[in-house]
Amino acid sequence: MFCPQCQSEYVEGITECAECQVPLVEALPEDDVEYRPFVTVQTYHSRQDAELGKGFLADRGIDAVVETDDAGGASPGLAFTQGVRLLVKTEDAQKAAELFKESEKGDFVVKDDDQKVEEGSKDF
Repeated sequence: MFCPQCQSEYVEGITECAECQVPLVEALPEDDVEYRPFVTVQTYHSRQDAELGKGFLADRGIDAVVETDDAGGASPGLAFTQGVRLLVKTEDAQKAAELFKESEKGDFVVKDDDQKVEEGSKDF
C-alpha cells in the first residue's frame, strides 16, 4: 500500500497515510518523466572549478550538473584520474560551448544589477 501524495509505503492493513491523511492505493502510477541525455561541455581538475562553470552557465539560463568520482567530495584526489565533468542537456550543449569560447576571448561585459555598463566599456 502506498500514499498517492508523499509516496510512502505502508504494510498491509494500514488504509490511510499517517502524514497526509489520505486513503492509500495498491500501487503508485508509473512515472511519466521524460529523461533527456546529458553531454559533457567542459572537464575540470577540481570540483570547485566545475562549480564555477556551473554558476557561469546558470547565470545565462543553462542548467548544468557536476559529475565526478571523488567519493562525494570526501576524496577530492580521486577526481584527478578522470577529471570533473560539467554536463548540460543535449539541446543546450552548443550554446554552452559558445558561451565558454566567448568567455575565453574576454568578450563578456560583467556588471552588477546596480551598475550600468555600456558594451565595450572598460569601466567595471
